[in-house]
Amino acid sequence: MMTESFLSSAEPEPRHRRRWLWVSLAIATLMLVTAAVWPIAAGRTDPPVYARAVAENALREARRLGAQRWANDVLVAAEAQWRAASAEFRRQESKWFPPLRDYRGARAALAEAEKKSIAARDAAQVNRAAARDAAQAELARAGEIVELSARTGDAVHLVPYHRRLLQKSKIQMAEARILFEREEYATSSERARAAAVTADQVASGAKSVLGRFTDPGLIRNWRNDIEETIAASRRSGSPAIVVLKENRRLDLYDNGRLVKSYLADMGYRSFNDKLRAGDAATPEGRYRITSKRGTGSAAYYKAFDLDYPNAADRAQFDRLKRQGKLPRGAKLGGSIQVHGEGGRGKDWTRGCVAVSNRDMDDLFRRVGIGTPVTIVGGDGQGVYAKLARQAASTTTSGTR
Repeated sequence: MMTESFLSSAEPEPRHRRRWLWVSLAIATLMLVTAAVWPIAAGRTDPPVYARAVAENALREARRLGAQRWANDVLVAAEAQWRAASAEFRRQESKWFPPLRDYRGARAALAEAEKKSIAARDAAQVNRAAARDAAQAELARAGEIVELSARTGDAVHLVPYHRRLLQKSKIQMAEARILFEREEYATSSERARAAAVTADQVASGAKSVLGRFTDPGLIRNWRNDIEETIAASRRSGSPAIVVLKENRRLDLYDNGRLVKSYLADMGYRSFNDKLRAGDAATPEGRYRITSKRGTGSAAYYKAFDLDYPNAADRAQFDRLKRQGKLPRGAKLGGSIQVHGEGGRGKDWTRGCVAVSNRDMDDLFRRVGIGTPVTIVGGDGQGVYAKLARQAASTTTSGTR
């Protein structure tokens, strides 16, 4: 009886155990399935193909816009980030069991690669624009100095050394512009600066030569001579001539009133006052017509002889001789005329004043022997004065 009772009470235990075993197995299976399905459901196993394409396109765009040239450091960081993101993408892709793949790291790395590529693109555009603007500024500044030097060359008879410098600066300027078109902005700026330095030597030389045309004392004396000549014409009721060298102009007054202005050519070194024979400068002073030469008796169509040198010219010559400011064998010279065959638009005579033949015919009818002829450097407003002021401002603040 006791045995039967014991056996009957122990029988249910194996069934109970099997039940719990099946429950545990079901739970484990459910957990495994959940563990396998959850990454897929959460999207962790989805390869970020679109994000990869976006990041790659951003990097390609940065390269296309010249980031390697204009923002290389930023581009290098973007490329390193792209390689790291691509490596992580491939590492996850290589896992044999899809649920084990987790592209979250690759997705974040690709987003960072896109961000850095955009930064490289933007930096390239900013740096390129800044370099372009800087080169444009250098070209504009150098062009101004070269242009000033060229105008100086047109107005002044440059010595061979300065002519060579001027030509060199023009060549450098042309090279700078070609380099700019090729987007070689840094090299273009360097070449433009070189052109400015070369041309500045010409402008500086002009500053020293033409400085007298901005000298307040000289301008005051020249204006006084002009005013006194006009006043004398008004008092006498007769004609008078005023020649402004730097303006390349001959003004005819009658009874103190301006009648007509004529274009005139001067000596080819007329930025100086005439000091001696052979210096190719037109003299400055107050003269008179001593004779009139018609066609056949003048070397250049028709001519008026002037009383150069006068007493003031002789006194100046003697003083400079004593001071040793003239060559030992220097002579005073003479034969200064107002003559025809001028109107060429440049200074070419050896010291005379030349007008066109038509203007010479007109003057021949209007003036006679004894007519005052006052020759001055200018009135402070002519081409030499303007060039001197421009050269002074350019050479002071233009080059660096």
